[in-house]
Amino acid sequence: MDLAGGMCREMVFRVPLKDIHYARSILDALAVDHELQPERVSKTLALELSTLVVKFVAEDWRMLRVAAVSFIEYLGVAVRCVNALPPPADLALTSDPHLNPHRPSERFSAAL
Repeated sequence: MDLAGGMCREMVFRVPLKDIHYARSILDALAVDHELQPERVSKTLALELSTLVVKFVAEDWRMLRVAAVSFIEYLGVAVRCVNALPPPADLALTSDPHLNPHRPSERFSAAL
């Protein structure tokens, strides 16, 4: 990705989580948070089995750092919230335990 016609900086986080259902819950919680300056930094979220993969592309190191630090804070909040909730009741209703079409994360790519 070429932001504003200049050189870009990239960073990828791979966050291993305890299982795929937990990872989908975390992804769902984080997917609603959009970057405030999309012309300067972009974020892509994906799952690789139970690993959350987050890729940032920014026009400079400062924007990359700000986006990464902000994401880590949001990730901590999402993990604490998901840990405080019971598992989703609809998991038992799906024929495939790895898929839940009612969740936004099912529309995301499985890999970058």
